Amino acid sequence: MIGDLLRLDGRTIVVAGAGGGGIGTAVCTAAAELGANVVGLDAEAAALAAAEAAVPGPFHGVIVDVRRKDEVDAAFADAIAAFGSVDGLVHVVGGQRPHHWQPADDFPLADLDDVLDLNLRSALLTSQAAARAMTTAGQGGSIVHIASVAAFFAAPYSLAYSAAKAALISLTRTTAAEWGPRDIRVNAVATGTIRTPHSRGNDTADQARDAVLALGRRGTPRELAGAVMFLLSDLAGFVTGQALTVDGGSTIRPSYLGPDNVPVFMEDGDLRRRLLQDQPRRTS
Repeated sequence: MIGDLLRLDGRTIVVAGAGGGGIGTAVCTAAAELGANVVGLDAEAAALAAAEAAVPGPFHGVIVDVRRKDEVDAAFADAIAAFGSVDGLVHVVGGQRPHHWQPADDFPLADLDDVLDLNLRSALLTSQAAARAMTTAGQGGSIVHIASVAAFFAAPYSLAYSAAKAALISLTRTTAAEWGPRDIRVNAVATGTIRTPHSRGNDTADQARDAVLALGRRGTPRELAGAVMFLLSDLAGFVTGQALTVDGGSTIRPSYLGPDNVPVFMEDGDLRRRLLQDQPRRTS
């Protein structure tokens, strides 16, 4: 049955960045609902405790700084000791701090290092540890990186973050090519704007942002987790080295369209009214 290919029964999925009630926690919960054993990695004990409370299945939390190789290697050894194997990795850790928003002219190299460490170095370290565990067991597996649509565009005042996410997609493709013969698949999910506890926004800003999304709203962690589950599962058994864009349609919508999907330069009032007449509108 096709539905059986989505199941993760008995597999151990490591989620780096499991706490916080956002994307990582949603991924942990979804994986457990599909039958997986979940190992949550996070730097904060309180965040891990909240994730464990949300997960409806076996959960093992490990406090770790995923920018440090020794701690990452120890965390994966802990995961194997807890559940016997590592079958999948979802690397969620990333982002940037407010002070990392800087003009390119004098972007501090220390801030560049910080952002690359958080978004790229950490992903390489967890990927290497996962690949070693899968190779040793001779079983293959699936690795999924949470990237961003910022990798595809110019990102003014966010030089380091967009560069790190672009590099993360390159890392995804290179490791997919190298590790494919071992039956290890590596993919990325390039996210658009997702409403998480750390990025709630405000109503006015949300309305302006939503106007440029084809679906007219921000995404949820649960929706993003659904894409991750596909890539972890056997439904994606022939998918590797890909960046799946999950962005509500922001990357397909040209900048010359107004909120009504009519080009802003269209000055013919009769034509504009004809295009818009009787169009169904979102009611909620």
